[in-house]
Amino acid sequence: MKFRRTLKITSRTSSVTNGFVQAIIPCVEPSPDETLEALAVLGIAPGSVTCVYCGSMATDWDHLRPLVRGKRPTGYSTNIRNLVPACGPCNQSKSGQDWRTWISGYAKGSPRKRGVSDLSARIAALEAFELWSVHEPLNMRDIVGAEKWDAYWSRLEAIERQMREAQREAEVIRDRIVAALQADDGPV
Repeated sequence: MKFRRTLKITSRTSSVTNGFVQAIIPCVEPSPDETLEALAVLGIAPGSVTCVYCGSMATDWDHLRPLVRGKRPTGYSTNIRNLVPACGPCNQSKSGQDWRTWISGYAKGSPRKRGVSDLSARIAALEAFELWSVHEPLNMRDIVGAEKWDAYWSRLEAIERQMREAQREAEVIRDRIVAALQADDGPV
């Protein structure tokens, strides 16, 4: 059985960054017709939606083009032209990677690593989807204005700085608590 380790405040910075990005990225819900069209381009029957990457039952809509890179928005959004059906394991394994690199690579959980037999057909379907879903990234900084954009991201940097400071304080506090426990009961 695995022993639980002490969590670090700083291990949550990616969650905070994700929150900052997700809070500003538009989410455009597709119409039923748009969804059917996207599935048709991918060669997926609407009655049994499977993972475009491996063929398992789909549980998620994955962002084909990642929303975040280098802790900042890529300019892509959540809309049917950037979403493909995926199973949980593929969605988690791919994460924010380029789909072409990931699907053909040997990352843990990638279709190639798992030996998906019809990989070339899946890649061809995704290439067709990319042609159908021409979706240029937005220059969000230009849209919003540099001053507002930079102020928003400076808030994230301030929070991350505070998280690092809080982690240093937490380590001092934890060490004092451990020392007190050892003094009372012997080794902790």
